[in-house]
Amino acid sequence: MVTELTPQRLKSQGIRALMVDLDDTLVASNSERMGLAFRRWVLGLKEAGIAVMLLSNGKPKRVARWAQLLGVEGLSLVGKPFRFAFERGLKRLGTLPSETAMVGDQLFTDVLGANALGIKTILVTPLSTKGLPHTRLARKLENIILKTTPVSAEGGN
Repeated sequence: MVTELTPQRLKSQGIRALMVDLDDTLVASNSERMGLAFRRWVLGLKEAGIAVMLLSNGKPKRVARWAQLLGVEGLSLVGKPFRFAFERGLKRLGTLPSETAMVGDQLFTDVLGANALGIKTILVTPLSTKGLPHTRLARKLENIILKTTPVSAEGGN
């Protein structure tokens, strides 16, 4: 769960900023409610001087709502896993790939795209098993890959 990523742990790895997926990473894709632990986690990161940004393929209205509630910038319909999505996030954060991490629940969008730029990645367990048909299919493929490939708790590089 993302809340296990403490500011101290991130800083010890040289992380100054996080790009965080929204749906099924911070809030279940079929929900309009976010757990208090997730809100406190974002607040704690910000208080520790770690920049946080929502980087989502989600709809603009949904991403903007959560970004405002969390007091962070939010980019929607970004086009993950393509490089330009992560480059856009890095530009807005003003950080280098080596000092930025991407946190998300999908191997094919969040992890692979960020790794292509040298951004550290942290793969978390999805908050829900529901979602669009293509997401459910991608999760089945991810499960096959993750069962055959050892992944550290830190994920990516």
